[in-house]
Amino acid sequence: MNMQAPSRPLWTQCPAPMFIVGPAHAGKSELAIQALAPDQPAVVVGSAPTDEPAFRRRLEDLQTLRPGSWDSVYAGTDLVATVAAATERCQQVLIDSVSQWLAALLLSSDPEIDGSEQGRAKYLERQVSDLLSHMEKHPHVRFVVVSAEVGGGPAPSRSADRLFRQQVGLCNQRLAKAATTVIAVQSGIASIIKR
Repeated sequence: MNMQAPSRPLWTQCPAPMFIVGPAHAGKSELAIQALAPDQPAVVVGSAPTDEPAFRRRLEDLQTLRPGSWDSVYAGTDLVATVAAATERCQQVLIDSVSQWLAALLLSSDPEIDGSEQGRAKYLERQVSDLLSHMEKHPHVRFVVVSAEVGGGPAPSRSADRLFRQQVGLCNQRLAKAATTVIAVQSGIASIIKR
């Protein structure tokens, strides 16, 4: 009897850079893991705070889905430098997630941020530009980038919440434009919306 390994879903064969987007807990991270070759080295660059118990449990659950040979690194607010280091040693990089990274940047006390809404927006735009520029300079790397869709409904009354929602939406548009493949995830189901 010929036993073959189960085949990976066809969408996982789509070219990179790949952008995976959808609502919270829709299955983005789980599907992003499938988008990388399991028999090849990979670096998973995380941005969720590892010191919070809920995030730590989620990260531990996701770790069990990945091959043991893959490395995981926590980027915090320094995502671009962490991704740059990952691309120096590996041809597959999973960034999970950009929306968490933007939240961390907004909450940071980086002296580069002038504190005004406009200043914070420009700072985030520069950070995203730096990430996209790095990805563009490394076309040989299979980048899989995850981000959440936020918003929907009326605009939040608090300026920080409104700024976060705006910046994640704008960033997601830029990532989708730069990506070769865009996957929308809803209820654990992947739909190719750009290829």
